[in-house]
Amino acid sequence: MKLTILAALAAACAFVGAPSFAQSPATPQSKSPSQTAAVASAYEKISAADFVNNIVMRNMFDVQAARLAEQKGDQSHKTFAQREISNHTKMTDDLKAMAKSKKINASIPTGLTTEYQQRIDRLQKLSGKQFDEAYGNEVLRNHENLNALLDRYAKNGDNTELKQWASKTVPEVRQQLAAAAELK
Repeated sequence: MKLTILAALAAACAFVGAPSFAQSPATPQSKSPSQTAAVASAYEKISAADFVNNIVMRNMFDVQAARLAEQKGDQSHKTFAQREISNHTKMTDDLKAMAKSKKINASIPTGLTTEYQQRIDRLQKLSGKQFDEAYGNEVLRNHENLNALLDRYAKNGDNTELKQWASKTVPEVRQQLAAAAELK
């Protein structure tokens, strides 16, 4: 009985504190990526526009962070970064093609939000082991949130074609997540 009440209370707290996915696509926001991550209830719907905005933002961050890792990281980080650039560029290109063909009704962001830019700026200031550790932490966190967001949309999205794309992309991101965890 106590366990059931505690579980219900925890679920209620999670629901009340669930993040909003409303963001204007190309406008810097002050929301934390963890607030806009897919940490809300797995049953909560997310619109195609919000999903695309969040995915593209995470992809842009991963590509920019990977470009830094190519310059500053040790060999394992450089190898990981090369795959990151390829994988996340492809994901964004897929979404751009769907938006251009009107298969989804979403705008593609063209720049990072303020918080993502601050995370890139922080990485730029680091070098050596400090950079490697910070980069590893950033990509692990970003891939955990990206995986959750894709999984959530695949289950509860509002656009059939985008749901299929998310379902197809989840295994790829899980592989990236496992590789990111190995950087630690």
